[in-house]
Amino acid sequence: MTTLVGVTSAPPTDAVLDAARIEFERHGMRRANMDAIARRAGVSRRTLYRRFPTKEALFEHLIEAESLGIFGQLAVAANGQDAQGAIVECFTLAMRLITESRLAGTIIDNEPELVIGLNTPSGEKAIVRASALVASSLRHSGATMPDDAVLAVSEILVRLVGSLLTNRAGVLDITDTVAVRRYAQTYLARLVW
Repeated sequence: MTTLVGVTSAPPTDAVLDAARIEFERHGMRRANMDAIARRAGVSRRTLYRRFPTKEALFEHLIEAESLGIFGQLAVAANGQDAQGAIVECFTLAMRLITESRLAGTIIDNEPELVIGLNTPSGEKAIVRASALVASSLRHSGATMPDDAVLAVSEILVRLVGSLLTNRAGVLDITDTVAVRRYAQTYLARLVW
């Protein structure tokens, strides 16, 4: 912590998010311990709770930050692609990033009901937010479909990713990048024009 003109500033939120990521990766959301997060971040329990009044609020903030990072990478992947190419590149990259994420793996394996869209108010908001981001990328990539159609396709894609992550039984091995790309080219690229 630094002192400037007699005022103590709190450690950067990044330290709290880094500590939370480690705790959630190890224990999942329900078993994570706020005291352990505060200790690891070098903040008092009181400071942590002032910033994040509940463990759920901290978890949602962390997931939001992780999601924005993923969507930033997806926007780069979509850049310069036509709408069909954007679906293929973004779906393939999203599946790779999520399946390689230790945090996502812990949550999917231990608390799949927390994955986007599984009948929770925050999940419903996440679907709407993620669908809007996907729709924006598709529009930026040249999708000429009506707005309601682009949004519907975007929501289908978001829900499909959630379903594939939480129920891995089926024809697609989501850890096989070549198979994921082929799946996206064969089935998903057809959804846009």
